[in-house]
Amino acid sequence: MKRGLHRLHHLPFFIAALLIQMGLGGCSYMSIPPHDNIAPKIAQGGASDASSYNCAIIKGKILSNQKKSPSTLVIAWRLAPDPPSFSESVQTDAQGGFTLYLPQGRYLLYAVADDNENSIFEDHEVCGVHGSPESFKSIDLREGDFKNDVAISIRSEYRHLLSLPALLPSDRIASSPARRTHNGQVIKIYSETFSPKNAQTGYWNPTAFMKVFGADIYLTEPYNPRKIPVLFIHGTEGTPHNWIYFYMRLDRSRYQMWHYYYPSGIRLPLAASLLADALSQLQHRYRFQKMAIVAHSVGGLTARSFLIQHAADGQADCVKALITLATPWSGFSMADASQVLTHKSIPVWRDLGTQSLFIRQTLSAGLPRHVRHYLLYGKNDALAADAALDDRAKAGAVKVLGFNCCHDSILSSRKVFATFDDILNREFPMTR
Repeated sequence: MKRGLHRLHHLPFFIAALLIQMGLGGCSYMSIPPHDNIAPKIAQGGASDASSYNCAIIKGKILSNQKKSPSTLVIAWRLAPDPPSFSESVQTDAQGGFTLYLPQGRYLLYAVADDNENSIFEDHEVCGVHGSPESFKSIDLREGDFKNDVAISIRSEYRHLLSLPALLPSDRIASSPARRTHNGQVIKIYSETFSPKNAQTGYWNPTAFMKVFGADIYLTEPYNPRKIPVLFIHGTEGTPHNWIYFYMRLDRSRYQMWHYYYPSGIRLPLAASLLADALSQLQHRYRFQKMAIVAHSVGGLTARSFLIQHAADGQADCVKALITLATPWSGFSMADASQVLTHKSIPVWRDLGTQSLFIRQTLSAGLPRHVRHYLLYGKNDALAADAALDDRAKAGAVKVLGFNCCHDSILSSRKVFATFDDILNREFPMTR
C-alpha cells in the first residue's frame, strides 16, 4: 500500500486538480480504462451500475482430448443485459487455466485454438465451448460473484459444429497478452514479475494485470513438506518485493515463503475469494496442516475477509496465525467522499470507505477461534493513523504491538522482524 492511498489521503486537492485535468485532457486520467472505472456508474445514494464495470470473476480450465495443445484463447460472449457482443478474452496459462474479469451479465464461453500456429486467433479455429455444441451452458454473473471450476471442453469434432455469434474484433484479440504464470509456480522474490510497474498496473488497470498474471500464490522455492508455509500478502500498489527484508532474514530451514500476488485495484471481497481458491488448490495438492499468514496494510483486510468468509467451509482450518502490519482497519473517510464526487475511481475505493459495507462486515465478524491474530502497527504511521487501532480489530487480537515506524518502514525494521520471528517460533514450536 503506497502511492495509491497516499493520493487518497489528499483527495480534496486531488479532485480539484483532477477536474481541471479532465476538462483539458478528456478521460485520460491515470489511464484507468472504462471497464475498471466505477465512478461514472455511481448513482445517487452510492449505488453503482455493476453491469458496466468489471466486478466478477469466472475461473476455469480447458479440458481436451487432443495430444497437442496449441495456444488457446478463451472468449466471453455477453448475452445480457446488452445486445449480444464480444466482452473479453484471455489466453490460457501453461496448465490450461484461465481467469476472466467481467462486468455482471450473462455469458457464453468459447475456446479458440491457434491450430495453424500463425499466432493469430481466427474465427474458423473455434474448437470448444462451455457445455456442448448441442447444449451451451450460459453463466450468470452478479456483482462480486466468483465462479470457479468452470470447464470448457475441446473436441476435434467440435470444429465443424461451432462458430461464434459474430466475427472476432481483431483489434482487441490482437492485443490480448499471453498468460505468463500459474498458481503454485516457483518464482524468485526479485523476479521482474513482481516489479513496481506491474504492481501499479494491478492497482490502476486491474483487468490488464488479471489477463497476464491472474491472482495466484507463488512459492519462492519448491514445496518442502518439512517446512511450514508462511504466506505474505501485500497492500495496494504492493508487490512481493516489499517483503525483501523479511525474505533475507526468514529462517528458511523451518519456513517456506509464499506470496499472494493479485491486482490490488479489485474489490476486496473478490481478492479474498481468489485467495481462498488459490490456497485451496495448494492445500489439496500438498496436504499441509498448518501455516501462517502475514499481511501489510490493506492486505490485512483481504486476509481477514478470507478467514471470515471461509471459516465455515473449512478452507481456513490450516491457518494457525495471522500477523498484520499497519492495516487501516477502519478504512478512510476520503474513500467515502470519492464515491459521491464525479471523478475517475477504481473498484477497491468502494471497500476502503469508513462506511463501506465491506468494512462493517469484515470487522463485525470475529476471526475463527483457531486463528491467533497479532496486530502490529507503526506509532509514526500517518497514513493508517488511528485506523490501525480500531477497537473491533484489537478485540480479537492476542497481542497489539506498536513500533516507532511509519507505514512503509514497518517492513524494514529490525525490531519488527525480531518480534515477527518470535511470534512464528511461539506459534510453531520445534518438535523433537
